[in-house]
Amino acid sequence: MTRRLRRRAARDGPAAHPHPHPHPLDWTALPDDATLHLFARLGYRDRAALAATCRAWRALAASPCLWAALHLRRLDPAAAATLAPRCAPHLRSLRLAGRAAAEAAPFLRAAGLRSLRLSGCRDLTDAALAVLAARHGGLAELHIGPDPLDRISSDALRSVALCCPRLRCLRLSGLREVTADALADLARHCPLLHDLAFIDCLVLDEPALAGLTSLRFLSVAGCQNIKWATASASWAQLPSLTALDVSRTDVSPGAVSRLISHSTTLRLICALNCASLEEEEAHSPAAFANSRGKLVLTINRTISKYIAADAAPLCPDTAVKDTVVFDECRSSSGKRNGVSQLITWLEWILSQSLLRIPESNPHGMNQFWLDQGAALLLTLLKSSQEDVQERAATTLATFAVIDDENTNVDPARSEAVMLEGGIPMLLDLARCSRESLQSEAAKAIANLSVNPKVAKAVADQGGIAILTNMAKSVNRLVAEEAAGGLWNLSVGEEHKVAIAAAGGVKALVDLIFRWPAGTGVLVRTILKKIHLTCCTDSVCNGCAVFVVAVVIRNVLLVHLQILLRMTNVAWRLQRLVASMPWLRLLAPAKLKGS
Repeated sequence: MTRRLRRRAARDGPAAHPHPHPHPLDWTALPDDATLHLFARLGYRDRAALAATCRAWRALAASPCLWAALHLRRLDPAAAATLAPRCAPHLRSLRLAGRAAAEAAPFLRAAGLRSLRLSGCRDLTDAALAVLAARHGGLAELHIGPDPLDRISSDALRSVALCCPRLRCLRLSGLREVTADALADLARHCPLLHDLAFIDCLVLDEPALAGLTSLRFLSVAGCQNIKWATASASWAQLPSLTALDVSRTDVSPGAVSRLISHSTTLRLICALNCASLEEEEAHSPAAFANSRGKLVLTINRTISKYIAADAAPLCPDTAVKDTVVFDECRSSSGKRNGVSQLITWLEWILSQSLLRIPESNPHGMNQFWLDQGAALLLTLLKSSQEDVQERAATTLATFAVIDDENTNVDPARSEAVMLEGGIPMLLDLARCSRESLQSEAAKAIANLSVNPKVAKAVADQGGIAILTNMAKSVNRLVAEEAAGGLWNLSVGEEHKVAIAAAGGVKALVDLIFRWPAGTGVLVRTILKKIHLTCCTDSVCNGCAVFVVAVVIRNVLLVHLQILLRMTNVAWRLQRLVASMPWLRLLAPAKLKGS
């Protein structure tokens, strides 16, 4: 109750002005478990803001379970130093984006860090990576990608091997060269290393990989200049190798056959978008059908069907269906039989390969996307791995686009996502608490909504309200992607009134003033959105008045701030002249008379 209402109630009596909330909710009376559950669904900014409200919530916000994992898109040394007292003792998993964030990570002082994932680190240097490895010697997982690491050499790889002896999983993208010395150091100092991935590597020493006897999962997707005769002979000798990824390489059918014949432990070979194997299967469809119990995944095969056929004997008490094969293999039966770890690795591999394929846009992939590509991406959206979900959403946003400049999408591909039930899944992800996943889901919704049928499905399932709420986000990337979704939905005449009724126009106008610096293109785009959204007669007048009112309000605020600053300066100058009379000789005439 405000002060004015309290005064009226005291004057007229409580019956005349009842309390607007007769039974106000005391949030501090919630059980600690419920409060922690709510805090866990918030970002670290909102969590820190709530922690400043009262002592009880401050104590709960410092709970170790809330700071065990952290995902930051922007991090500088000052912000890292501020977060350090809260998260340093408890932080175990950290995801960062950008070179600046990677260089600021040591300021978090998270000595107990176990998992580190970096993205957008194209300019990461050997020195920065060496510092990260030295400060976090207990790392068990290190992922850097998918952007190429052009400035990382084998020297940094050797530093990682020396500083992180507990390393179990190492995945790097775009290295210039991986030498035999670096691989020897990994084999010598990292005896627990069982998952190794060198994605899009230019030069790789194939025989040296045979020294990593602890390897179970190996990926060389996109690597060039591999001597496959040597590689197949040496890798077949790895005593624990379970799965191999050779997608987007020039692997020969003979090399795959040698791996199948000579390796006793190999169970899965993933070879997506390999031209030689696809040509071999085109001439001989049963080329790899009899693979001695080993599964070979190619573009020409229905991947989920073959995985289900391979997983059936491993999960005898579970009916494995090809439509839900990933879910079934993650079940308790799959965990008991060792299938869950293999499926987790396969999800990561598929998300990487499916993300790269639309970028190169190879010929003849349209039927793959229609038959199984869209369904595979939606399956990956349900993964328990956050980075897999984000890459799947990113691929859904790009694989249907056939013309970036004119924003044209393939109607068949976008409708395939809709028919497979992808719209509700994307809307659910757009409402999650992870801002990075929110932005990717909003981008996918925006691109797919170029198709009028998909736009109608998005609007019918509450997408307008969801995008409007996202446009109010404090995260600029999330807000811009949501604005793009509202832009595409506003093309339909029947959606314009709904956007205005949901507060979409106000959210778009507020974006102009939320980030005024360096957003000329953004301002023009949003104004176009507002114009198209408000062109319906029933909402045009109200929206126009609102826009004008907001503009006038902000202009007046700017002028008021300038006047206050000028008044403050003049007042300080007068005080200075009054305290030092000799300055009156130098002061202007107006100040002399004051």
